[in-house]
Formats: sequence, structure tokens, C-alpha cells
Amino acid sequence: MGGTVSFFAATRGLVGAAASFYGGGIEAGRFGFAPLLELAPTLRAAWIGLYGDLDKGIPVDQVEALRTAAATSGFDTAVVRYADAEHGFHCDAREAVFNPVAAADAHHRTLEFFSSHLHDK
Repeated sequence: MGGTVSFFAATRGLVGAAASFYGGGIEAGRFGFAPLLELAPTLRAAWIGLYGDLDKGIPVDQVEALRTAAATSGFDTAVVRYADAEHGFHCDAREAVFNPVAAADAHHRTLEFFSSHLHDK
């Protein structure tokens, strides 16, 4: 749910930058939100999405469609895909899906993305 909510917050200008770890609801909205594909052009903050290609609930073609739609927003966006990662790859409490290599890379990329896009005012 966090990845979807983070994306939504970035469409409202509530944050300076956002990161979505395997945010769902790309083609069909979830949690009362419109589909992310519809929201993507309305991003009002930089956004990075981190997805596992083995995620059974978020197909790669939807992730790629989101990459394309987000790029039309006028804000800096990035999508990173991990070929050998499943949904929840960053959660070390979920042994079955935790992927330490993908998690470490995603963590590093997120911090770098925030460092590049969030500035003291």
C-alpha cells in the first residue's frame, strides 16, 4: 500500500520527491485511488519506482507503461526493475521474497534520488 500512497502524494504536491517500492494499482486503481497510469501525468514531484520482475501482482508490461506515463509529467522520474526480485523484495521479515542484493541497490538508489531532488529551502 505504501508505494501506491507515496505515488499519490507526489501527484498532490505534498512531497518534494517520492519513492514507490512495488506500488500496485497501475492499471486498476486500489485503496480508493485512480489507476496510477491515469495519475502519472499529474505528478507534481520527482518520483522513483522500484519493481521486481517476478512480482506476480504487478506485470512488467504495466511497470513499463507506468514508466512511459510518468515521463510525461514534466518532473524527473525513474523506474528501476530487478530481474530476480518478487513483490516485497525489500522486506527482510519476509524470508520467502527478501532479496538482499535488490534491496541494497534499491535502498541506495532511493537515498541518491532523494539527495538529488530534496534540497533545504
